[in-house]
Parts: sequence; structure tokens; C-alpha cells
Amino acid sequence: MKQYLNSFFFRDPSKWQFWILVSLVCKGLIFIFILSKHDINTIPGFWGATGGDTDGYITPIDNLIKYGQYSPDFRMPGYGIIYLPFALLFSKPLGPNLLIIFQFIMAALSVYPLALIARHLFKSAFIFYTTFYLFAVSTYSNLFDSMLLTESLSTSFLIFSVFFLLQALKGQRKSRYILSGILLTEVIFMRPVFIPLLALYALVIFINQKQTFLPKLLLFLVPFICFEGLWITRNYLSHKKFIPLTVTFISPGIEKSYKLPFIIFVQSWGGSWIWWDPTAEIRWFGVKETRLSGMAPLKDNNISIPDYIYTSKFNLDSLVILKQQLTNYLSDSAHTISDSIKREELMTIIRNKCNLYAQSIKYEKPFLYYIKAPLVITKKFLVHSGTYNLFDKSASELSPVAYVFKIFYSLLYLLVIGLGIIGLLLLTKQSISFASLILITGTTIYCIIIHPIILRYSEARYLVPVYPFMIICVACTVNWIYIKFRVKRST
Repeated sequence: MKQYLNSFFFRDPSKWQFWILVSLVCKGLIFIFILSKHDINTIPGFWGATGGDTDGYITPIDNLIKYGQYSPDFRMPGYGIIYLPFALLFSKPLGPNLLIIFQFIMAALSVYPLALIARHLFKSAFIFYTTFYLFAVSTYSNLFDSMLLTESLSTSFLIFSVFFLLQALKGQRKSRYILSGILLTEVIFMRPVFIPLLALYALVIFINQKQTFLPKLLLFLVPFICFEGLWITRNYLSHKKFIPLTVTFISPGIEKSYKLPFIIFVQSWGGSWIWWDPTAEIRWFGVKETRLSGMAPLKDNNISIPDYIYTSKFNLDSLVILKQQLTNYLSDSAHTISDSIKREELMTIIRNKCNLYAQSIKYEKPFLYYIKAPLVITKKFLVHSGTYNLFDKSASELSPVAYVFKIFYSLLYLLVIGLGIIGLLLLTKQSISFASLILITGTTIYCIIIHPIILRYSEARYLVPVYPFMIICVACTVNWIYIKFRVKRST
């Protein structure tokens, strides 16, 4: 029996039909489960889910089809390009439904290339199998396959981009450079924060192909140069400005709202500004989400403000007053011009206080602002249940089966993070002598640095695109532990 199971589950990695079938089955079961729990969204008849950013990706394309104008245009059209043919050929909700099926297919197909990347880099069947099965059964990144957001396709395209570049570096068709460039361009147009990966890929190409570096780099960059050129031209014609990426990294809905001042203040001391998270400190002030009709309101989970953040400019009493002022601002309705002016004056007071308090932390407590706060945000970014979108219920509201399911996947996520960080440290050292590893280590490290440390974003979904690379790091850690244990037992 054991021999049969081994021969079935641990087949030759070159048997691509088997591995793709297994990934389709595993990811298909996860996809069906996730669809089964979506019962409320903003598109009637849509099987999946929408998020706060969905309109920013979908509405511009709908307006382009209806009125011939890509507007609003604060998002780059990477996701919109994928959505466009579905929107042109099919009406809602069929178009969005087919789009999430496409996302699922891409996610399922990406499992095998990820394992092949691991096998190519480490020449180990064990690492291939570990990577494949860990990613095949994982839900963390696939929670977004049924959502109209960029996370699912960004993750899949990033895997395919690395896969095709490694193929190109092995001496396979030069078209692989172009394919890799197209896929990375799509990732950047969906998530412009990843634009430095162009330099990372260029470094890997240079180290591996010094003699023919320039022509191969050009092949890789041609897709980005073309699409970016079109985007810059379009932006100049529309705005009379040079806009290479996006007008703003902050949604205009947030930038112009009462939320932004509190985001700036909370970020200054390492709090979470994710107002739809029941544990986020920003909710203490009354900054909360708007729940769709039929959805139960979220309950705050023991939120408190740490006492080490106070400066000469504010204390707890100051924050209580600030909280009350926001309550007054949100409760007052502008029935007259006079009421509207009073609300704007109150908003000015709130904004000035938040900025003053944040600046006082920066100048009076530089260690907190520059060191501790980013580390605290990084901890929030990495260390959590990993299943926050798996159920739209608290753990106490789950059935026994669902609770066990949640515990299993929470432990799996924490295992990936713990062993993945160990593996990342081990592989970073190896990257010095083996440049191709930089595609894994450099991309992962950059993602972890840019979001919680530089941008001070603690939202867990921003880790999703590099989560598969963390799984490769886990496989390497497990392999390293196994080798160490085997050597120890043999001595």
C-alpha cells in the first residue's frame, strides 16, 4: 500500500498531465468551497466577492465601453485589460463570473510551474514535491481567486514570469524573455509597487548572460516599454502631465475623506489603519467600514491605544476629545450651507490635530517613529491567522468542522511564515553565489520591506503575490532540517 501511494503521489516531475490534474482538483475544491460562502456582494448574480478596490478596477473599463473614456483613471489598467474582453463579450454578471473562473484556472495552472522553479533552482525532487503539495492545498493566496481584485492574477503571473525567465536563461527560446516581460508588465500594471522588479530581473539576466546581456535585456523590456509608452501618452493627452505610473497610490475616496488624517496618525506609531479589521487601532476612533445590506456589523476586538505613544502635544484625554470630534463630524448632516461650513471647520480641526500628533511622535520619539513602528507593522503584516477571509464569522460562531478547518489552515499559514523566514535567510546567503535565486529571495524581501516598513501598510493581502515564493523557502528549510537530522543520525 505504501509503495502504491508513493508511486502515485510522487511521480516523475516531468509527468505534467498528472501534476496539472492534481492542482486543478485541489484548487478546484478550494475554489468551490470559497464560492459556497459568498452570499453578498455589489453585483447581483455574481458568484464571487467584491472588495473596496473593485470599482477602481472595473468601473473605468465599463465607462470605456459605454462612453469611450477610461475614467476614473487613478488605477493603472493592468486588471482592466484582463477584464475588458469579458466585459465586451458578456454582460454582468456573466462577464465577472467568467473572469473569476479564468483567475481560478491561472491559479491552478501556476502550482506546477512553481514546483518546477524549485526543482530547477535546487535540483531536488523532495523540494519539488514539498513545494507542489504545500501550494496545492494552501488557501491563503487562493482566497482571492473568486474576488474582483488584483491579488489572484498578480500571484499567478509573477510565478509564470519567473518560470519563463528561468527557461530563457537555460538557453531555451528567446521568446521566453518576451513572455516573462509581458507577464511582469501585467503584474506592474496591476500592482505598480512592483516596478523595481524590472531592475531585479535585469540584474539576474546580466549575471547569467553577460556576453549577450543587452539584446536579451531588450527582449525582456520591450513589452514594458511599449505598454508604458502607450500609458504615458494617454495620460499626457488626458492630463497634460507626465504620469508614468499612477496619479496617486491612495484611492481618491480615502484621500479626500476623514479617514486619511487618522491613517497618518495611526501609522506614525505602528497601529493598524485597516478599518474593516475588528482588531485595528483606527477603529478606536470610530473609523469603521460600511457593511453591505444583510451583513452583520463587525464587533471590535479589545482595541486599545498603547500608552507609550504620548508626547508633549497629546495624551489619552486629547485622543478621547479627538474621538468625540469625529463622532460629531460623522453624526452631523449638512442640511444648510451653515451646517456644511461648520462640518468643514470641524474636519479642519481633526486633520490638523492628527497631523500635529503624528509630527510630534516623529520629532519627540524618533525611535518609535522610525524603528519600532515599522517593526510593529511588519509583525501585523506577517503574523496573523492567515484565514481572515476564509470565513466571514468569528471563531466562536463557526461549526466544529469549520473551526477545525480554520485551525488547520491557520497553523499551515504560520508554519509557512515561520519556516519560510528561516529559509529566506538561508537562501539570501546562497543568492550571493547563485544569482537566479535572487528572483525568489529578492522579490520576497522587497515585498516585505516595501509594504509594512516603507509604506506602513499592514494589510495581509499585500503579502499574497510572494506567498508562493515563501513556500519554496519552506521546502528548502524542511530539506535542510532533514539533511542535518540524517547526518546527525549517521554519525
